[in-house]
Amino acid sequence: MDIMLLLLALLPGCLCAVTVTVPPTVEVEFGHEAVFTCKPTFRGTPKYSLEWSYTDQEGQRTRIATYTDGKTSVSPGTPFTSRAAMRSDNSLIINDIRVKDENEFTCRVSAGTEGTGEDSTQLKVFVSPSSPELSVNNQVLSITEPIAAEVGTCISRNSYPAPTIEWYRNQAPLNAGTEKTADLYASSRTTTEASGLFTVSSTLFLKPTKADIDAQFSCKIVFPLPGGATSHMESKEFALSLHYYTENVKLIVLPNQPLKEGDRVTLQCEADGNPAPTYLLQKKKVDGSVDDLNPSSNGSYVFQNVAREDAGTYTCEALDFDSPEDIELKKEIDVEIHYLNPLSLIPSGQVRPSVGDDVPLTCIGDGSERPDLVWKKGNVLLSSSNRHRLRNLTYTDSGVYTCEATVPSVPGLRKEERVTIIVEGPPELGPESESVEVPSEGHMLTLSCSATGYPEPEISWHPAELKPSQTVSGTGVRSEVAVKVTSKLINDISCTAKNTLGSKEKKFKLNILSMVAPSTPPSQEQSGGSSTAIIAVVVCVLLLLLVVALFYFLQKKGKLACGRSEKQPLSQDPASAELAVELKSEKRNEQHGLLSSRGGGGGGGGPAAEC
Repeated sequence: MDIMLLLLALLPGCLCAVTVTVPPTVEVEFGHEAVFTCKPTFRGTPKYSLEWSYTDQEGQRTRIATYTDGKTSVSPGTPFTSRAAMRSDNSLIINDIRVKDENEFTCRVSAGTEGTGEDSTQLKVFVSPSSPELSVNNQVLSITEPIAAEVGTCISRNSYPAPTIEWYRNQAPLNAGTEKTADLYASSRTTTEASGLFTVSSTLFLKPTKADIDAQFSCKIVFPLPGGATSHMESKEFALSLHYYTENVKLIVLPNQPLKEGDRVTLQCEADGNPAPTYLLQKKKVDGSVDDLNPSSNGSYVFQNVAREDAGTYTCEALDFDSPEDIELKKEIDVEIHYLNPLSLIPSGQVRPSVGDDVPLTCIGDGSERPDLVWKKGNVLLSSSNRHRLRNLTYTDSGVYTCEATVPSVPGLRKEERVTIIVEGPPELGPESESVEVPSEGHMLTLSCSATGYPEPEISWHPAELKPSQTVSGTGVRSEVAVKVTSKLINDISCTAKNTLGSKEKKFKLNILSMVAPSTPPSQEQSGGSSTAIIAVVVCVLLLLLVVALFYFLQKKGKLACGRSEKQPLSQDPASAELAVELKSEKRNEQHGLLSSRGGGGGGGGPAAEC
């Protein structure tokens, strides 16, 4: 139309010099606002008037709004009266777009002597559909049917324009055509609702195969959007219920590894028929007869704690009478159960050798396969064979010895047996030192005494008033006492360990450091004696010096006669003279009596000197 107007304008004498431009289409989503633009072009700058109108489905044109002398107005009595408006740039605005608004809209411009021009645009309305509705045929479909069967129907409601419906299997398009075939096609139907929106339904017809047993089907609704774009909505997935006869039978054993006594073992019978057939599970006997087992509906039979007696040949038969006669529906499998017999130990139980003895250990074992035998004490490997010899036993050799049997080719197949060795003997004292140094007398000291032996030794202390605390660990006993060091205890503390097989004693020697010379530290008792002797000597010396000083003082004062005392004058004191005469007389009498007792007058010469 623009080209026609341009050609008319170029013709000589033509008065149509007005050109109007509008977009070819206006695309709007349902309920949104539509904007129609109109751009007139003139030779000069004349006054003009503008009119917007629409053409309905019957071809009748109706004015919507006008622009004249700088004023705009909306025409009454149209479907757009309450929703339309004009802008200053001559654009027509219509709010709340509906499906029935989809018409042709025309902009007409009159410019007086310049002429008249117009152009039209088409309104396109878009409505997105609601979520797809899916109905599935839940009947069992047979793969032996010669024609395609109805699988399901997908429905799209309330959309505009009408969408398309596609079918998918495992997320891949099925490309179902509309032409009816024996294998695959889709039948579609479109309905226009009173609102002007479309409802579209599509029904899928398919001839299923065994490959469809685990297939997931779905439908997808594809619908247009403004601007030439598209979007889609997917339904939930669904599976088919298929019926087909059994062609293959399997019998498997779980777990798929060497089996051993005590395992939980499952015999699983499987067939590819649907619905699953009934299973017959049997065990063949040596005499040719069979034992019937009672499998579950899914064909499984469980041994909760399988035993060696469960080994043998098992058969599974699928009972499907729809299968052709030439199809083999029976399978069999051989089940092997590994085991170990109880171990035999020499010696066994509890053994009580004496300290220094030798004890040979022997382990004998067998089973479905020859086992590997080892000897252990705790987690320590002693021997990688079935024999081990304990030599020159000590108390530390007491304990539990284990023979362990394993079969490397059968993980988890294991047996063990234990023998307890109890080494007996008299007590043996621990390594505690017998000589103990203490800083001073009165110091608190803790002494310990340990012993090993079996039967368990008892530890006693001397002196008996000591109060020990005792702990026991295996064949070892440890006893401790707290003592206050005195000179009486330095060589008088001992401990004795005793059991029914003997006893041993340890004597402790205490060295008191503070009372001993640095070069030769003496014992506590000697140090105490030396100190007492020194004090006694000092006292005696002092007393002797006092006596000597007294005699010396008396002599200097003349109160002590010495030598020829009868010729020396006495003190002028009468009392002193009288005392001196008396002492002198008594002294002479004592000497005279002494001489007389020695033999009378055999001595000869005058009076003896006195002092």
